[in-house]
Amino acid sequence: MEKLLTVLNVEEARGRIVEVLEAKRTAVEAVALGEAAGRVTAEDIKAPEKLPPFPRSTMDGFAVRSADTFGASESMPALLYLKGEVFMGQEPPGGIGPGEAMVIPTGGILPPGSDSVVMLEYCDLMGGEVAVYRPAAPYENILRAGEDFQEKDLLFPPGHRLRPQDVGILAALGVQKVKAYAKPRVHIFSTGDEVVDYREEAGPAQIRDVNGPMLAAQVQECGGEPCYGGIIPDRRQDLHEQVLSSLRGADLILVSGGSSVGSRDVTMQVIDDLPEGGILFHGVSMRPGKPMIFGMGGGIPVFGLSGNPVSAKFSFILFVVPVLRLLQGLSPLPKYKPYLEACLSTNFSSPGGREDYVRVALYEETSAEGEKTLWARPVFGGPGLLRTAVRADGYFVIHRDAEGLPAGAKVNVYLFSAGG
Repeated sequence: MEKLLTVLNVEEARGRIVEVLEAKRTAVEAVALGEAAGRVTAEDIKAPEKLPPFPRSTMDGFAVRSADTFGASESMPALLYLKGEVFMGQEPPGGIGPGEAMVIPTGGILPPGSDSVVMLEYCDLMGGEVAVYRPAAPYENILRAGEDFQEKDLLFPPGHRLRPQDVGILAALGVQKVKAYAKPRVHIFSTGDEVVDYREEAGPAQIRDVNGPMLAAQVQECGGEPCYGGIIPDRRQDLHEQVLSSLRGADLILVSGGSSVGSRDVTMQVIDDLPEGGILFHGVSMRPGKPMIFGMGGGIPVFGLSGNPVSAKFSFILFVVPVLRLLQGLSPLPKYKPYLEACLSTNFSSPGGREDYVRVALYEETSAEGEKTLWARPVFGGPGLLRTAVRADGYFVIHRDAEGLPAGAKVNVYLFSAGG
């Protein structure tokens, strides 16, 4: 039975998606540390040992007892007996006692008895003695054993996306594998009798597939594993068979094209006929991206995205990204989304009643007084014009209760990145 286009606002649509998928996660797997960057932890990761494992110098200089340098000055240096030298990768040749010092490089093990390091530039060698011209505070220019992390300290909780610096800490602690959520497997289909593979020559009435490769790239940026299923003709049975088959191996299914209301659009019918599911909503009050479909089939979320690339892109940013985050054990939305504040370069009108996602190019101008201003110039054009996204650095949002903004208005520009 044909369904009418019931339009939700962005917040309502996202709320319905999160409500259905809130507890859904991919499987947990052991991931080698060399492949762990960008993966999301599935359990507490604790330090297996202390870091650093020994007290070490952070400067080239002389290991000393700080008490022996109190009162040292240019006019009255502290004279310490040179006990020996610490070499990199070797234990100290012994400890130091009162009135003694030892040469030490950056990263060298602090000899027993010392509690600080005096930098080379504040010292002079005088035969077998070291003249120290500046007092050293306790623990100055050193890292104490365990100062970074103690054994069993919590490094990362579940639901933490590992960054390069996180991988570095784990390597320093000898961690070789981590438990992480599997990359969501995202099956992607493009539809349309007029669409051909981008590697083929397009005929007189044909266009190359943009959405398939674009959506696959967005999935990769968000930590997913895209599986491009190719181009499906505008035949209900063909699409139904492909989507039904994907339910057995996918964590998420994206179908682009066939999401608007029309006699040849079959995506809505196919999603609604899937086992153990159906359509949850069709249509979102936003521009671009209004004719979006969301439904379930066999416990798998299925999106019907617009065939217009820019519309599909924004639907992905606003609705697919939260699903990919949830599947990987993250909150659907980050705690904050970084933005740049810029001034709108021209008056911009909006129809109102829906959220308007305005693509902008950023540029900077410097006034005669030397003051710099960041400007946002709208890139005009409909959702079928690829240049509106390609020439844009990001976008700002005009909320549905506004009818536009004047030139010079401050806008928050969200940059295209990480799936955007």
